[in-house]
Amino acid sequence: MMNKILGNSLTFKTFSFLKVNDTEVYIPEIQKKDFSMESDVKREISEFNKVDYGVSKEVVEYNKDFENLYRYYETKEKEYKDFNITEIVLNDEDNQLFDNHDLVAHKNSKMRLILDYTGKGNSEKLRSSLIRILACENAEVDLFVIQRDDEFTTALESIAIYAKDNAKVRVHQYELGSSKLYMNFQADLVGQHSNLEVDSVYFGYNDHELNMIYNIFHHGKESYSDVMVNGALKDKAYKNFKSNLDFKKGSSSSKGSEEEYTILLDDSVTAISVPLLLCHEDDVEGNHAASAGKLDLDQLFYIMSRGFSEEQAAALIIESKFSSAIDKLKNEEKEEEIWDMVHKTVKL
Repeated sequence: MMNKILGNSLTFKTFSFLKVNDTEVYIPEIQKKDFSMESDVKREISEFNKVDYGVSKEVVEYNKDFENLYRYYETKEKEYKDFNITEIVLNDEDNQLFDNHDLVAHKNSKMRLILDYTGKGNSEKLRSSLIRILACENAEVDLFVIQRDDEFTTALESIAIYAKDNAKVRVHQYELGSSKLYMNFQADLVGQHSNLEVDSVYFGYNDHELNMIYNIFHHGKESYSDVMVNGALKDKAYKNFKSNLDFKKGSSSSKGSEEEYTILLDDSVTAISVPLLLCHEDDVEGNHAASAGKLDLDQLFYIMSRGFSEEQAAALIIESKFSSAIDKLKNEEKEEEIWDMVHKTVKL
């Protein structure tokens, strides 16, 4: 039995006949289940009481009611801490996960974390992940989210960011698996000179469905955001990508950019993009762009003339688009695993 809710809603609605204002989110029947990994002591972060976030309010409530994994990552003032990798595996026994992760970087501190989600087995799985980042004054946070769930997984991924004065948050996502993905990214740049950088990739294949939204809210003066997402689609994959760059009252002298580019490897794919730019201030600079197209035939022919097969040439072109985000992992083992998956998927 599947439960249907509406999520990933546009904050400023467009024409209803376009059918992009909301996304129909289908969630398998939920069961209260333990998870094999141990949890940390639950913490409250008051800053997130001030904002709405997540795929939907219902999904956030599900993560509160059915939470079976909680992790807390904290850096104290002036501390640098690399939490390295948290690996989370869904299998036929641990097949429902409601995990919450809180990252708190205090004043003048630095934090780095890799979350690696993997699915194994042959049974239906559900993962709902809620990741919250609080970056205090002059703090820096680097988050990497690797999503390699298997074909039997429905994945809900909610990321919320609250950035104070001079805080810098850098996020990199690698969305490479799950049959259905619902991803919601929200950043509230509340502090003056707060800074957000996103450099992410996605790959849809078979009959995968990818539903993604990025909401970037500029509240603080001279805040800055740069969102870059590169993707590729093949077979009968479906992608619905929405982005919203919103300059709120009080965000004067702020700059923001959102870009999304998709390579279409087959005629049977579906690619929908909805870039949105809202402004409540005069003295701001906002840019957005979205494009989708097939591989450049001249470029493909040039590479093949150097002795590569068509599949190898296509893989090299995709690699050139993905390399910026993947190189920033700075972990050879994980980088190699991601590249192996990309190359394997191109050849499927």
